[in-house]
Amino acid sequence: MKIAELIGQTTLPDRALLVLLLAVTGVSMALVPLMLPHGGQIRIEVKNKLLYKLPLTEDKAITIDGLTVEIKGGKVRVAESGCPGRICVKQGWIDSGAIICLPKRVVITVEGTSSKPNKGVDATT
Repeated sequence: MKIAELIGQTTLPDRALLVLLLAVTGVSMALVPLMLPHGGQIRIEVKNKLLYKLPLTEDKAITIDGLTVEIKGGKVRVAESGCPGRICVKQGWIDSGAIICLPKRVVITVEGTSSKPNKGVDATT
């Protein structure tokens, strides 16, 4: 079946719904990074236990359970890892969100420094 035939089988409401869904998806992809907290500090947890809470303003390198975590220029990354796949290393530098190393059960979370209470809408919502 050709694309022209498929388009001929759709109705105007079908096309309007498709355009609406694409627009909502595009806007969501643009807004989620803006809603994540930037900068402040990072939390490094290993096996659900908080090991470090460090400011992003201080350049530092830490080795934890075979991972080398590097903080520099207000961003954080996993520089070295012995894990298979090295997905945490491939994620690169971040200034919001989290880096997770599943094999070693390490979670590095960037937290904002805002003192404002959460208004109920966040990036997850």
